Amino acid sequence: MRNVRSIIILIVLGSMVSVATGQSTRKSPEKQVFVDYGDRFYGEAIAVPTATGDSASLMVFFRMANDFLTFTKVTDRKDINGNFKADMAVSIEIRDSIGVIRHRIPWRGTAYVNAYEETNSKTDFHFGTASVKVAPNTYSITLEILSQKESNQRRLLLPAVSFQPRRTLRTITTPVIAETEVTGDADQFKPYVFGGSIPFQPRDASALVLVADSIPTEWTVRLVQKPYEEKEIRWWTVGDAEYTIRSLPGFVPTITDGSSTDRPVLTLTKGGPSNIATLIVPVPVTALVPGSYLLSLRRKGAMDSLTVPLKVYWEMMPLSLRNLAYAVGIMRYIADDAVLDSIDEGTDAERRSKLMDFWRRRDPTPATTFNEQLAEYYRRVDKAFYLYSTIAEPDGAKSERGKIYILHGSPSSVKKAVGTGDRQQEIWAYTNKVRRSFTFEVDDAGIYRLRAIDPPEAPRQN
Repeated sequence: MRNVRSIIILIVLGSMVSVATGQSTRKSPEKQVFVDYGDRFYGEAIAVPTATGDSASLMVFFRMANDFLTFTKVTDRKDINGNFKADMAVSIEIRDSIGVIRHRIPWRGTAYVNAYEETNSKTDFHFGTASVKVAPNTYSITLEILSQKESNQRRLLLPAVSFQPRRTLRTITTPVIAETEVTGDADQFKPYVFGGSIPFQPRDASALVLVADSIPTEWTVRLVQKPYEEKEIRWWTVGDAEYTIRSLPGFVPTITDGSSTDRPVLTLTKGGPSNIATLIVPVPVTALVPGSYLLSLRRKGAMDSLTVPLKVYWEMMPLSLRNLAYAVGIMRYIADDAVLDSIDEGTDAERRSKLMDFWRRRDPTPATTFNEQLAEYYRRVDKAFYLYSTIAEPDGAKSERGKIYILHGSPSSVKKAVGTGDRQQEIWAYTNKVRRSFTFEVDDAGIYRLRAIDPPEAPRQN
């Protein structure tokens, strides 16, 4: 095992599936540019052969956003897991190829958070795992949330999981994403449960692939970016990657006792069939951009290859960045009209390319494709859009309060006051490197106007 921290993509030939649920959108008339992230409930399943090879461990993983759950205040002083808790109840139904129910698993757990704001979060998740022994067959798996809040996504039907030990292991299904942590003698793998996608983030990944090898064997790996489809958000083209690796016979993933509702944990243990091996395939996520890829694996001396479709996806990509016209227009706080006019000319593909070029030139970490400055700017735009929205100013990101927030972040303190003519004021104080205070006052139209900056900003040099 490599003593590095990475992400692991767990891919089982002929026995793994994953699913990413669709996301509902709910628009208001005043906020057509923005949609929320929708309900967020994901599930995946894998079938891993046992040591005898005639049965498999069918593992099911799922995660749900905090917003699915009903949290209550923790009153038991002996319960030190968090300030708020929620019961989690999920039914797991497993049917065989002719529709007979083979297993019903009533899963229960408890989710904890510390802050009230986290209880309704759509970006924080809690996980669940279950495992059951199955005979050779093809299985369909249904996950259903039994209680808590109403939602259009209380029920998930996962793609079929096939365990056929007599067949050649040549079919590769959607991968499961996990993060690796080194703990003592063995690596631990924490699945992201992200529908087979690789999260776009500044960390590299690895893919674990089960193959039919009884002795250590050399494999050639090639990763190629696929062309963008018409409706996809275009980034840029990255180079192909090619390298060799060696398989590890006898290693299979198992769920550990360290699993919790915060994250399931897997380890690779040497207890699988003697003719099954694991490939640890490096995936250079830090050199990739969101989009679709093909990962091909070729055994040394063989003519045919195995192909895994991979997708790099920015799960929490700011909503303001997804709308091209809005993403360009809201850059008015950091770019002049000439620059914006130049970016906003041409086809959508050309405009998106120029937008990305603008931010690539300002990337504080050019060694990786994830641009922290771009991400932070548009995260602030998203937050300002809602946080400073009023009847008079429906787009909070285009308000004067929104501008200061986007440029400087959250103020260290906000003081409410009454100005001249009983007009409401907000005084934002920054004690960080900004070291200024900004005074906003409501005018006759109900709009917050920036009335004073203390100390005043120095005049710009032409």
